[in-house]
Amino acid sequence: MSSGDASVAADDGAQARNGSHVGSSDSSAAQTRLVGQGVRVIATVTDDSADCAANSYGQIQDFFRGTPCAALHRAHFELRDQDGDAAVVAVSWVEMPDESSARALEQLLDTSGTGNVTELSRERGRYGTVRYTGDAYASRRDGHVVVNAQAEPVARGWSGPSLTSIATSAAQ
Repeated sequence: MSSGDASVAADDGAQARNGSHVGSSDSSAAQTRLVGQGVRVIATVTDDSADCAANSYGQIQDFFRGTPCAALHRAHFELRDQDGDAAVVAVSWVEMPDESSARALEQLLDTSGTGNVTELSRERGRYGTVRYTGDAYASRRDGHVVVNAQAEPVARGWSGPSLTSIATSAAQ
């Protein structure tokens, strides 16, 4: 881990499944891109699952109940800018069974107020009360994998790169 001070991972076997296209290499690459933005990654938490419905909320959870995902990888990054101000970034990589379901998921994720994949910071770590507004949000689809990222400041101000730029970098 190149610029992080702490890392925690949990894996319920999703990465080990043959053919999975999401996993720890995605969060490692995202961390590298974040560091490239000129911020320090203080902590990283990751999780793998094959149960997207259990790890989501709102209409997104309803979607997954009807259209289960093939695999899910989530990451939470705690960032510090040059002044020591903190922000958190939540990223999810969802592998769907086909491109059609991936397109439908991406469209729903990109619609405000429909819910999301549960951000790891809500489940672990000290930022459980951070409310993700969607103001700094980015998503992309690559075949049947859908990625979304959100960033929020958590202490004092944030004088680092724009949080939208951070979310976009994390989602790439």
